[in-house]
Amino acid sequence: MTTHTMLEAAAALATVLAEENAALAVMDIPRANALLATKIAATDRLVLAMRPPVAPLPAQGRAQAGQLRDLAAQNKILLERAMVAQNRVMACIARAVPKAMAQGGPYGAGGGQSRPRNMPAVAFSARA
Repeated sequence: MTTHTMLEAAAALATVLAEENAALAVMDIPRANALLATKIAATDRLVLAMRPPVAPLPAQGRAQAGQLRDLAAQNKILLERAMVAQNRVMACIARAVPKAMAQGGPYGAGGGQSRPRNMPAVAFSARA
């Protein structure tokens, strides 16, 4: 592959990372998720473009490499922040479900008075 091809691939990945970082910065998870396929394709394209033989990088390439490194570091921080936020939401839901079930509502499924009942154990995994 040529240096030009590699620079184009790096620029495409930088664009996707910047867009994903912008979405994550405002916690727009659906928009960030929508970029996943594009991000994977851009990453694959860059990896392919970096296969030997690759000429030494010109100054522009070194600058792009630095930009990609910075964007990737920011992306990692933002993705971790989004995961923490999602885990907090799940923990809130897990705490609220037993309380809501214990209170019950005034009417049951058949239309008569409902009776409070015990909620079975609920577990949420912290692994993604």
